[in-house]
Amino acid sequence: MPEETSHHDELDQALLALDEGAMVLEELDGFIAGLLILPEPVPPGEWFAAAFGLGKRRRSVFASIGHANAVLDLVMAYYDEIARTLTRDPELYQPLYPLDPVNGDVIWELWIEGFAAAVDLRRERFEAYRQVGGDVAAAVAILMQAIDVALEENVESVERANLGRDVPADIRDAVLALYRYRQSGAPVPGSLDFAEQPNPFASFGKIGRNAPCPCGSGQKYKRCCGAN
Repeated sequence: MPEETSHHDELDQALLALDEGAMVLEELDGFIAGLLILPEPVPPGEWFAAAFGLGKRRRSVFASIGHANAVLDLVMAYYDEIARTLTRDPELYQPLYPLDPVNGDVIWELWIEGFAAAVDLRRERFEAYRQVGGDVAAAVAILMQAIDVALEENVESVERANLGRDVPADIRDAVLALYRYRQSGAPVPGSLDFAEQPNPFASFGKIGRNAPCPCGSGQKYKRCCGAN
């Protein structure tokens, strides 16, 4: 759709304009897919900070709070678009893989790096899917092996062979399988009620409602993680 293409181009350019600490669009696409299939939701302020390296004593990739909010709006629109596709038209879902400009090969590793960053936010919870068994456990195995291959420089060739011949398609099928399971409402072993989930900002002590959110999003706490 022309309008969606325009929004994608705008987000792509906004990400490319940031420094190397920020994700590119294909990496962000994998990151968002990971967020959407985790067994429990991650507060937007937390994952936005992770995606852009905020709150790590590094110089912010954003020029101002207004700049951060403008990029956040684009990212959230993209997040909503992927969620709608997975929910309403899963057959149309396709991870955004970059292509090698020389030979046209699919570079799935960049996408999976973004996916891995999302998994790292709740790795134990993600790996708990293994206990479900069946297609769900198989999907986790495929994705975790893809992560290992993509992030490790000295991976044995046999590990790459075990991924299969069509890794991009296998990754897509695994994402769809896990999203279906999550949307079914079926439990994941070890799930906590929301009230029992740990507060990631507990170490900051009491935070004023109008104080800047400690996640580094640039928004007031009451409009960011304090709203969850």
